[in-house]
Amino acid sequence: MTLSEDTLVIADEKSAIAIAGVIGGMGSSTLESSTEILLEAAFFEPVAISGVARSYGLHTEASLRFERGVDFNMAGYAMERATELVLEICGGAASEINETVDSKSLPTLEPINISIEKISKVLGFDLDPSWVESKFKFLDFDFKKNKDDSWTITPPSFRFDIRIPADIIEELARLYGYDKIPVQRLSIDANISNAAQAKISSNELSNALVNRGYQEVITYSFISNEMHDLVDPDSKKILLQNPISDDMAIMRSSLWPGLIESAKSNIRRGHHNLRFFELGLCFSGIEVEGQIQKIAGIISGNRHNSQWAGGDREVDFFDAKSDVEALLNLSKKDFKFEAAEHPALQMGQTAKILKGNDQIGWIGAMSPKLQKKLSMPKAFLFELTQSEIEQGETPSYESFSSFQASQRDIAIVVSQEISSDELIHSIESLKQNDLIDVNLFDVYEGEHIEQGSKSVALNLTYQSKEVTLTDDQLAEKVSKIVGHLESKFSAKLR
Repeated sequence: MTLSEDTLVIADEKSAIAIAGVIGGMGSSTLESSTEILLEAAFFEPVAISGVARSYGLHTEASLRFERGVDFNMAGYAMERATELVLEICGGAASEINETVDSKSLPTLEPINISIEKISKVLGFDLDPSWVESKFKFLDFDFKKNKDDSWTITPPSFRFDIRIPADIIEELARLYGYDKIPVQRLSIDANISNAAQAKISSNELSNALVNRGYQEVITYSFISNEMHDLVDPDSKKILLQNPISDDMAIMRSSLWPGLIESAKSNIRRGHHNLRFFELGLCFSGIEVEGQIQKIAGIISGNRHNSQWAGGDREVDFFDAKSDVEALLNLSKKDFKFEAAEHPALQMGQTAKILKGNDQIGWIGAMSPKLQKKLSMPKAFLFELTQSEIEQGETPSYESFSSFQASQRDIAIVVSQEISSDELIHSIESLKQNDLIDVNLFDVYEGEHIEQGSKSVALNLTYQSKEVTLTDDQLAEKVSKIVGHLESKFSAKLR
């Protein structure tokens, strides 16, 4: 067996004779003909032993015990007891013990402060302090009572599972009897603000996609090195020290790898029309702030199942965009799409999603390179930072207008670099009274349009709650919009 460099071993002057805390070697094994036995006892931290046995395909009694933790003060007692048993069963004589102890490297028993008030608050009822102290003695805790009805407790070394006040309270509840703990009605002083009431839950986000034909998937947080490099090569690569397998060696920075693998698996089994989404944590670091909750989706195949009333139509960028807009509309914030480039997405069919000036996500077609590498058909992906779309607006009643709505169309010529989204947001930023909707219905490039320019046709809908708007009033409002677009975008009315 070849050992890795980071494997802890027990060795003599010639070679390793055992994997520490896991298994001994044949060279140091005891046989029926053995007349001299060397007993060795040691303490190993669980973190130093954890996963070592599994990495070598071993499963031993020693590894099970050390991975779960042992008493660091017990090595000497264990040696004495083992010696006693050998002498009792086999006879012989015992030699002196060679002992090496580095007290600075051993775990320290940190004192724990706990009060009767804390115990009562967690359990939901009062315990008699004298009863509590009797249980401390029963558990072999070293404790000192303080003046403020609290105790300073040091657990024995063999209770390595006692480290925080909650561990002590759990022991008291166990000794009291879980079945005897009285049932209490919970109460809370809640002062829920309008902002809190308007918070959009994960269930609401999920339901919005389910209602649009999506199915939720749950995938592993670990991905392969290859998928990381294909999907999100620019992100920080967080390697696992003890991965389950080579395909799960890196913490995901995006939900797309799992969604792509799920889609690929379904397509192999004949399910071609698919819409999947997932909510989950992605990792840009191992700290708490490096964990980001995201929501992502993938669509592929035809928009509808085959039917007699119409032909098949494959999903496209705008199908995915409409699904994303359904999520964004829940929060009623100022979101926009801006053309961009992403290594996993196709150039010309990729956009970053902005909230104000901050990027909160991506949407686009899977790049042809990625399609070919993964043997995937055309697919469209999106991903959003969940916290950025969770804050909605407090619902409020608004009466319907009883007056007729009026529509006006304008066609303007602008530079090809200006997106229709920019034009619509610019019009909405004027906050014109009675303007209730702006809709794009045509984009034209070609004959009679100057090269490098395009014609954009917009529909404007007006409706007042007080009067029916006249033609002159509508013409004045439309004229102001045209003037604004001419000033900001050098637009020309067609």
